[in-house]
Amino acid sequence: MMMIVVVVGFVIDYRAVNEEYAKKMMGVVDKVLDNLSLGLGLEERVLKDAVGGDGLEYLLKINYYPPCPRPDLALGVVAHTDMSAVTILVPNDVSGLQVFKDDVWFNVKYIPNALIVHIGDQLEILSNGKFKSVLHRTTVNKEKTRMSWPVFCSPPGELVLGPLPQLTNDENHPKFKTKKYKDYQYCKLNKLPQ
Repeated sequence: MMMIVVVVGFVIDYRAVNEEYAKKMMGVVDKVLDNLSLGLGLEERVLKDAVGGDGLEYLLKINYYPPCPRPDLALGVVAHTDMSAVTILVPNDVSGLQVFKDDVWFNVKYIPNALIVHIGDQLEILSNGKFKSVLHRTTVNKEKTRMSWPVFCSPPGELVLGPLPQLTNDENHPKFKTKKYKDYQYCKLNKLPQ
């Protein structure tokens, strides 16, 4: 069933809008993964292929954080890393995203029309630790609603991932176990050792 909404003389076809958004997002992810591959000294498509190629799965989530009278007592989302390969985030103009570096939480500055890219656990594993999965959290605002639209880009569940052989050798041993992505998810969600 297709949803069509009429707004003051305009017809909005949400399915078409979502399909166009998905196509643009896939292009962004392809460029990000290609450039990260090059940054590791690899050929462009290596990371994209390693996370599933055209089978890469995209999940859009909408986060809504209403105003909170005591933001000092609440978090929007506790500190975590994303288990995906990469996350592309579109925030609104209300600050709240924080990243952890050098034992300090830093506020991520809102830049209009910019995307925020999070390196996820799978790229840390594939790069054998050269890329670090970003530890982040969200805070709430006393007066304004904060929203964000992250797209999590994850390998198919049956795909086996581990450090890329091109990035390991006798001096640089694999730092992570090789396993199916669905097994990685299970361990992370249930707080089991990896």
